[in-house]
Amino acid sequence: KLKRGEIETIRKVLREMEVVSLKRTAEGFNQINFTLGVLNCFLIAYVIGDCPEHLWLLYLSESLYMIPRKFQNMWRAKPLNQAFYYLDFCWCMNFLGLFSLAALVICDLLGSNVEEDARKPMFKAFMGVTCGVLLAANIALPFVACVFHDVNTMTGLFIHLMPPMVMYTFWWHSQEIVASWPKIFYFSYMDEIRYFGGMDSVAGCATFLYFMWFAFYVSFMLLVGINMPRTYEKNGKRADPTYDTVFHSTMRQGACIPIGSYFRGRSKSDSLKLMEENDFDTIDFFIYMTFHMIAALGAIYTVGYGCYRNQIFHKAMLGGSVVLAVVRGASRYTYYSTKMYAREIRKTFAAELDDDAGAKGEYSRMD
Repeated sequence: KLKRGEIETIRKVLREMEVVSLKRTAEGFNQINFTLGVLNCFLIAYVIGDCPEHLWLLYLSESLYMIPRKFQNMWRAKPLNQAFYYLDFCWCMNFLGLFSLAALVICDLLGSNVEEDARKPMFKAFMGVTCGVLLAANIALPFVACVFHDVNTMTGLFIHLMPPMVMYTFWWHSQEIVASWPKIFYFSYMDEIRYFGGMDSVAGCATFLYFMWFAFYVSFMLLVGINMPRTYEKNGKRADPTYDTVFHSTMRQGACIPIGSYFRGRSKSDSLKLMEENDFDTIDFFIYMTFHMIAALGAIYTVGYGCYRNQIFHKAMLGGSVVLAVVRGASRYTYYSTKMYAREIRKTFAAELDDDAGAKGEYSRMD
């Protein structure tokens, strides 16, 4: 028979498990969301395989739900509002691309025309950005994962993987697209496109577009953004921060430590303190942006060029990105089904378990 103290401990464990379960459910971990997430993946696979000329329309349609839903969650995020994450490069490029597609559709409906002089440089810029930066980001960013029930994670995957998929159809299936949508897409300039060769090339247009965003984002961060999430004001008074930025989030997730160690001469403890207080300075920011620039331009001039030159390479990059996203998603689900509850319970009863383990010399296989 269980003792009174043991019964109370079991009740506390069950309550903690229920709290974790309710938290996951509130985040969308349910049968309906999982089913819709899986079916949507099948839908995208079917469209790109059987009717690639319509993939752009699926991208435009699904964005009308996924991006506002993601924004709603970002606006409600705690402890800091994440709305300014939408100023990050990948988000801005998706907004610009979606706006361009919508503009072409609206112009067609109104009977007006978008001149080739406007279409051509925009197409070249998007080709370098989507097949370079966004496609490479699928491989480089660990949070780009296929987690079917989680609209936040799936939208992150959507904005990084769908644009290079759409560009794949534009570049390698342009004739089918023109045949299906002759009043929206012309693509009469495809044979004239060159990847390298001055500012009029794919690389040149994509680089110009990147630096337009770079100037905007740096200006925003220096004027407003870098101080928004700080826990303490410059006079030492405790602040009441409301908004977060991608820069601060990336630094908190660990980038601050190597930047501090290799470029600033900071100790790990000092970097951890800065991460806790969001107290990063302009030098940290410019180091971060330098690496961002190197990675983005490197992707444009390597991965993007490979996709331009070879359809098999383009397919392989898309396929590899899908596989990697699924592997990351599988890792997340493995955590949900095995380690999550054990770690939450151990965290809740850390003091009691540490005392007991110290006395008995025990350890956990989950550690």
